[in-house]
Amino acid sequence: MAITVNPEILDDIRKYGAFDINACFNCGNCTAVCPLSEEQGSFPRKLIRLGQIGDRSRLIESPEPWLCYYCGECSETCPRQAEPGEYMAALRRYTIAAYEPTGLAGWMYKNLGGALIVTLLMFIVLSLFLIKPDSQPGTRLYEQVWLFKNLVPYHVIHDVGIGVFVLTALVLAVGMVTAFRRMSAGIGKKSFAQIRSAVLWMIQEVATMRRHQEDLTGPDAEIHPLRRPSWIHKAIMYGFGGLLLATTLDFLFITLIPLGTTIWPARIIGIVSGLAMMYGVTAAAIRRIQKKHKNAVHSVFADWWLLFFLWVLGATGFWLLGVVTVRRGSPFNDIVLLVHAAMAMELVLLMAFTKLAHVLYRPMALVMLKLRNDK
Repeated sequence: MAITVNPEILDDIRKYGAFDINACFNCGNCTAVCPLSEEQGSFPRKLIRLGQIGDRSRLIESPEPWLCYYCGECSETCPRQAEPGEYMAALRRYTIAAYEPTGLAGWMYKNLGGALIVTLLMFIVLSLFLIKPDSQPGTRLYEQVWLFKNLVPYHVIHDVGIGVFVLTALVLAVGMVTAFRRMSAGIGKKSFAQIRSAVLWMIQEVATMRRHQEDLTGPDAEIHPLRRPSWIHKAIMYGFGGLLLATTLDFLFITLIPLGTTIWPARIIGIVSGLAMMYGVTAAAIRRIQKKHKNAVHSVFADWWLLFFLWVLGATGFWLLGVVTVRRGSPFNDIVLLVHAAMAMELVLLMAFTKLAHVLYRPMALVMLKLRNDK
């Protein structure tokens, strides 16, 4: 099959990150040092070559960009300082934009000012939508009959949340279908046993991050285990997942089974998960600020955007937990609640357009890789 060389594709990918793949002369050093490269494999060298010739179709069909955890070994040892690790990170952002149907993801990744405007406007709109001014004369603007009741009635948060989820689900569905069609190209027909085996392998890999443990032999081997990227990644992932579980339990026992209050197991899960996430996000931010390790030297707005949102959501969540526990309302607490609710909905609404899309595309890529290798 003939391949048309299109150097403009690499120029476009470069807008998603800082690298100089044109400097690469295909020496294969990145493949040799990569702890995830299989025997006789060509990861990540093949993707670099596809970028150089501008083969967009094969780039976005490949699951390999999602296999990289960016340990930094390839960039650390590259004799040409081509930054192959950052190229892989940029390729993941490029792929998110390719799968997402509206074009908003690509525009936000490539335009810092545009990303800031979208983020700020969406926050303002969601915040104003949640505000419910008190209609009784002679009382302050947000009278507290029951804690947060007049400011943000629970049914409003519930209804808005359902709408946000529906809209996000539609965009995500299109993106997931597009990603599936692209990544499954050329795999062929597989048996149920093969599919089940691939799914189980993916679940084990996502749950344990076994492949990510191999950064112990890389540039982070000398630092404390809890400060290594693999543990930081786990803290963020399990913390965020635990908070989602706690929120689901609250929704179940407040709305679907209206007990009128939260349940303590959900509260405990939320506290532990929140602490884990806050630790992971803070540690990740410190690594990026210090820039002591190769895999933390380059940071784009998309990286800071997610860390900022998760940190603020964690901090405001703990503040509101204390407020609810002591049942002490105030205008400041009203503002904290608005920030927390609006940012939570914005995070979900922009899931398909941001780095948070990793939680969908990486598991799919792992399944497709297993199926491709399962002859």
